[in-house]
Amino acid sequence: MVEYSNFDTYLFLTPKKFIILVVKETKEKVYENELSLVSDNKDFDLDKLDEFLNDNIFKIEKILNNFVKNVNLIIDSENFFSVSLSIKKNNYGETLTTTNINYILNEARYYCSDTLKNKKLVHLLIDNYFIDGKNYSNFPQNLRCDYFSLDINFMCLPLNYVIKLEDIIKKYQISLNKLLSMKYIEKHFSNKNLKLDVMAQKIIDGDNPNEVVLTSKKAENKSFFEKFFHFFN
Repeated sequence: MVEYSNFDTYLFLTPKKFIILVVKETKEKVYENELSLVSDNKDFDLDKLDEFLNDNIFKIEKILNNFVKNVNLIIDSENFFSVSLSIKKNNYGETLTTTNINYILNEARYYCSDTLKNKKLVHLLIDNYFIDGKNYSNFPQNLRCDYFSLDINFMCLPLNYVIKLEDIIKKYQISLNKLLSMKYIEKHFSNKNLKLDVMAQKIIDGDNPNEVVLTSKKAENKSFFEKFFHFFN
């Protein structure tokens, strides 16, 4: 039996459908299964999710001749909510840098600390740059300015909700690799005809230059909002 060592596992959850998909590093599909749900619930049934994983994980591991160690979880849930705000700063004619952006993101986090308490931050997006009276959809490099402001969007889930999802996944000795909003992904690629797993992987790989990658607040004593812009990768 061939052993697959390099593969990605995706789990797509909506109130009406569960999909699990395994793709080799060559982008070849190894396994896919879908469960349609008949339910009036606005969110998905966690018991059904447990059953779905139980029906599929061991089949997948038998095909792979390997363990599924982590999964990318993409969900469509009404539990998602956004916190949006704008912050303006003077820049005194200096060149706008990512250090300036880091500072303002930290400040935004401080302003929203009570609102974001007990929340899982899933996506941090910069929706717009307003610089010296002009809007920019992306970060303008090597630009001097007197002032700038950011429109910032925190996309979150209740922490206890995420913990429940993780607990179910952990029953199968699987850890959560990436957690993504399906609606955000579909909106970002609304003008492209792409498969769900392709869209998800593109977001993970940094397709949106205005999504901020957050590092662990425990790593090397770095700031919670220290990040890398995808366009510098």
